[in-house]
Amino acid sequence: MKHPNRTIGLFQASGIILYVCLFATVIQALSGWSSAQSIQLQPILAISIFLLTFIVSALICGSIFLAYPIKLFFNDQKDRAYRIILWSIAWLLTFFILFLAMVLILINSF
Repeated sequence: MKHPNRTIGLFQASGIILYVCLFATVIQALSGWSSAQSIQLQPILAISIFLLTFIVSALICGSIFLAYPIKLFFNDQKDRAYRIILWSIAWLLTFFILFLAMVLILINSF
């Protein structure tokens, strides 16, 4: 079944949003746990963990965002691949604007 480009873009953007929320939740839980355990990392170890986490996160987001369009691109469906990427960007911007609006509303309500 062939899904519309905007639907695929929505699924890809939702996958990235879900990944970011899950990642933030795990990091928040680990931060609370490490504070409770009084764990202090050496600066070189903390920087290394940060950079490796950043690289793995970029790989995961890139895979969610680009895997299907790259497959289409190499199957000579370049126009559809470009449109899916544009729809994904549009959905991500929409989610970002909605999230920013919610944060501003919450900040102003206090």
